[in-house]
Amino acid sequence: MKKKFKGNLHTHTTNSDGDASPEHVAGWYESNGYNFLCLSDHNHLTILNDSDNNKWPLLIAGEEVTSLSGETPVHVNGYGIEKLVSPSESNNVVEALRENILGIIEAGGVASINHPNYKWALSYKELSQVDNYKFIEVFNGHAGSNSFGDIKRPSVSKVWDKLLSNGKRVLGLATDDAHHYHEFNSQKANPGRGWIQVFSEKLSKNSILESMSNGDYYASTGIELGEVKLNRKEIIIEVDEFQNSTKNSSISINFIRKNGILAEKTDGLSAKYKPVEKDVYIRVEIISPNGSRLWTQPVWMQN
Repeated sequence: MKKKFKGNLHTHTTNSDGDASPEHVAGWYESNGYNFLCLSDHNHLTILNDSDNNKWPLLIAGEEVTSLSGETPVHVNGYGIEKLVSPSESNNVVEALRENILGIIEAGGVASINHPNYKWALSYKELSQVDNYKFIEVFNGHAGSNSFGDIKRPSVSKVWDKLLSNGKRVLGLATDDAHHYHEFNSQKANPGRGWIQVFSEKLSKNSILESMSNGDYYASTGIELGEVKLNRKEIIIEVDEFQNSTKNSSISINFIRKNGILAEKTDGLSAKYKPVEKDVYIRVEIISPNGSRLWTQPVWMQN
């Protein structure tokens, strides 16, 4: 039977532009109940001494491969890499994305598109031209990430739906992108804002990354689930009422199909949905009145 493991996949230390040592950062996540962590410094592979691993969560090697194409930041996280990846120097955004992703794959890792709405860098136009990335950050905890869009530009969730609707089987992440561990406020990039809950046989790098690549996880900014059943015949969602203080009727469970269309909505702590073939895919997005959100991975009606 698979177990639940909580993790964060995007954070920074003094090895790039964070304000705390790798040891301090890993210790924060350990003391706050995280099971695994990626120290994703910019263009630096941060490795801690494995002999001290009982002090920290499981550490998955990673790097934020960081390019600047003209004035456009092109940031791609590599998870499970076995060597440092050199960033692309291309001034073409699409080419820089391709080269960074290829570098991650060649280094033995899987690639995630980071905060596409940061400085409004990566739109559907660019992301649709690139292949071989497994994940996209639908939520990033950095104050400048613009995850929810603005009056003129779409949220990353809407971009994700457009990618899914046009055949990109990419999976959604929520991450911290934490830089600040000593002062906490809304303008700081603090830890604890975005995480994933992975359903995995065991707590190991290979098992966690395999489960993630299979979509066996959900992404959250604070909501936790109890029972979860996601397949083509039936989707069952139960919010863990002991972990969420919001009143039953205040939480909105949204079943979203192709083109980001709302297929069904339920207000409460549980919901069921029976997919139909025309759905193409169904994903669930849960919203609480305090602003917390949760995203499941899409269930596809065909292989």
